[in-house]
Amino acid sequence: MNRISREGLDRLAAALAERIGAPREPCGDAHPVEPLRRQVRHAVTGIDAYLSAVEAGSGSAPGLHQRALDLWETLERLASTFPEPDPTEPAASEGRARVPAQVAPRP
Repeated sequence: MNRISREGLDRLAAALAERIGAPREPCGDAHPVEPLRRQVRHAVTGIDAYLSAVEAGSGSAPGLHQRALDLWETLERLASTFPEPDPTEPAASEGRARVPAQVAPRP
């Protein structure tokens, strides 16, 4: 498993955003990838909270560590469900989001 870091989180979040695509106006929950976007936002927010606690030297950081690892694994699993981007294919930001196979939640 990769070590959790701010740089790693930024790379992973950017890769997922690129593969999922940008939200469309006004899509709300009607777009099929919106639940996936929410899942990614939730994981990124949780990992960011852990990293902020570590950076601040907070006593809560050790208690957040396992949850951050679980969220990190979720992001890695999600990223692995997408094929590598094809440089000849139009980007998801051009309006075509690629939806991966369903990822089962971790027990």
